[in-house]
Amino acid sequence: MKTYSVCGLCTLLMYIISISLTSSDTGGTVQHIVALVGDDVILPCTLSSTVSAVYQSVEWQRPDLKPKEVHLYRDEKDDLVLQNPVFRGRTSLFKEELENGNASLKLTRVKLSDAGNYTCYIPLLDHQKTIIQLIVGAASRPVIIIEGNEGDEVVLRCEAEGCYPEPVMEWCDAHGRVLSAAGPTETARDREGCYTVTSHVIVQNSDNNTFTCRVQQLEIKHMKERRVHVPDQMFPKTCHSCWLTVVVAVLVTVLAGAGGLYLLIKKGILTIRKVSHTSWCGGVIWWSYFLVWWCYFLVWWCYFLVWWCYFLVWWCYFLVWWCYFLVWWCYFLVWWCYLVEL
Repeated sequence: MKTYSVCGLCTLLMYIISISLTSSDTGGTVQHIVALVGDDVILPCTLSSTVSAVYQSVEWQRPDLKPKEVHLYRDEKDDLVLQNPVFRGRTSLFKEELENGNASLKLTRVKLSDAGNYTCYIPLLDHQKTIIQLIVGAASRPVIIIEGNEGDEVVLRCEAEGCYPEPVMEWCDAHGRVLSAAGPTETARDREGCYTVTSHVIVQNSDNNTFTCRVQQLEIKHMKERRVHVPDQMFPKTCHSCWLTVVVAVLVTVLAGAGGLYLLIKKGILTIRKVSHTSWCGGVIWWSYFLVWWCYFLVWWCYFLVWWCYFLVWWCYFLVWWCYFLVWWCYFLVWWCYLVEL
């Protein structure tokens, strides 16, 4: 009996030494694991393919917390009495893998507060201590909103909320060229520590009108982007085109009126008589011509002001139509004076 006990004790000691030697390779190393909020993550801890962890005590801890226990396995079962409440119901070991030396921890429904250093400790093996640094990030796909027009350009707004760490936001055109944002990126932070970033860009009508908002988080190697196509109808016609149309319409009207008057005189329907400049009709005619040229002057002056002040565009537009009305009124007076003279 004594011989059997001594042999059994020697076998046990050799088994413990063999475990220590095989497990010392993983001791003290630091691994970096990245996870997103809401996902499940596995924190690796492996003894050896030939060593079983079924009969070992496995302690997962976070030294910066109180209590520091994340998950405890001993006496061939989980012992969660001392577990920190923040991990309640979210940790588990792979029981079927313990026999193969796999003591990895599965952490579900990851939170931002889960970020930190975790240690996998085997008390029976002084050299078995694996350190895992868990980096937690939060990311969301950005949203692009067409806010409206600014002159002949369109204002776009890109917003991404619930991000961590703080992301970098940039705009690109259809060819991948980076666009300059309309001001600095706006940043806000909620109670959970997540960031909401907002950026604006002012774009002009182009051959494609496709624009991209890109959000990057270099720390967690994460990138999301959103594309938007702005229809041509969203871009207002340029003031140059509008004023050109008005000026052409006025010129056509004047030329049509002059041509009609010439034909009436040529066919003898109307007879031009010399009218004294001192007579009433003569004064009306000369004042009418003066007003016509004055109106043309106002039209070109307003066209010039449009390029200097956007606010004056609508006022000048009103003046143009008012001058247009005066032109017709002057024509009416001219015809009326001719009819009176006849």
